[in-house]
Amino acid sequence: MLQRLFAIVRKELITMLRDPRARASLIVPPILQLFIFASAATMEVKNISLAVVDLDDGPYAADLEQRLAGAPSFTALPRYPSVQAARKALEREQVLGMLVLPSGLSAQLAREHSGVVQLLMDGRRSNAAQITAQYVTAAITPAGSASAAPLDTAAAAGPVPRAELVIDNWFNPNLEYRWFMLPNLVGTLSLGVALMLTALSVARERELGTFDQTLVSPATPVEIALGKLLPSLLVALLQTTLYLLLVTQLYGVPLRGSLVIFYGAVLAFAAACAGVGLFISSLVHTQQQAFLGAFAVLLPFALLSGFATPVENMPWWLQLFTGVNPLAHMLRLMQGVFLKGSAFAAQAHELMQLVIIALCTTLASVVLFRRKAR
Repeated sequence: MLQRLFAIVRKELITMLRDPRARASLIVPPILQLFIFASAATMEVKNISLAVVDLDDGPYAADLEQRLAGAPSFTALPRYPSVQAARKALEREQVLGMLVLPSGLSAQLAREHSGVVQLLMDGRRSNAAQITAQYVTAAITPAGSASAAPLDTAAAAGPVPRAELVIDNWFNPNLEYRWFMLPNLVGTLSLGVALMLTALSVARERELGTFDQTLVSPATPVEIALGKLLPSLLVALLQTTLYLLLVTQLYGVPLRGSLVIFYGAVLAFAAACAGVGLFISSLVHTQQQAFLGAFAVLLPFALLSGFATPVENMPWWLQLFTGVNPLAHMLRLMQGVFLKGSAFAAQAHELMQLVIIALCTTLASVVLFRRKAR
């Protein structure tokens, strides 16, 4: 059995790697995707252009503009004489929002210790508008500033109590977004490769007419199915090793956990994805159908994994699907290995869930493949 299985694995690897373009497609596109996603896939809001309509022209307005100009996220603070003039720039998306400082604001603050400023944001870019509003709020009421009184509509009654807030960010002290994004990319990019390789394997042989020859060979359908799964695991190990070197050495993301847990998670995740790919490949007859089927699975896996949006923000019935989503478990494992440095006991539950999913998808694909082969 092992000799036949090794022969099938060897044949698959030769078929996969004999073409120079095929070899390049297994390495170059995933590496390029890692570089592109590391620079483009971010939820941070930078290079903000905020219009300022200063109708006050007082000391508080000048102090506020200086604080905004000194913030690294704001690159342009164009001044406009009126709200109507700033509105045209907002409608043309030349600015993300406008800050309106009403007339007499500084005098009102000095007299009543209370005042109101207006921030108008472009709701078409909702995420950027919410984050920018938080930046502006932090600049309006800086902690520990003697000149900053609460800007409420109600007057401040008595002295304002002050307390020093000490913030300590665990696992990511400087809140580097790449430290969150790059470990997630290790799992997300591996998903596409493992899924596509197995989804196209059987369909390719059916198009070439060699699949019937494989079925009449001494190998059993189970051995054929396993022989098509194992090459995907080997390729996944190679690619994740390249990702590991790039993420840690080039981008400086720490690897605080165990390499044993890392590669164990990679193998279980690749087996789960390869099982899904072989399941798809057993249902279709052409490579085009296999590609469309893999894409139909790939996108929901990515959206329901917590990669782009938190799982907690999804409806409860969608959160149920994340329990059977291998990518969701893989992302939590990668964050634990890279950032937390979690021990095996802390990650055993996620790893076990991934192993169970891998066993279920592999067994289901083997059973279906066996029936199709009869």
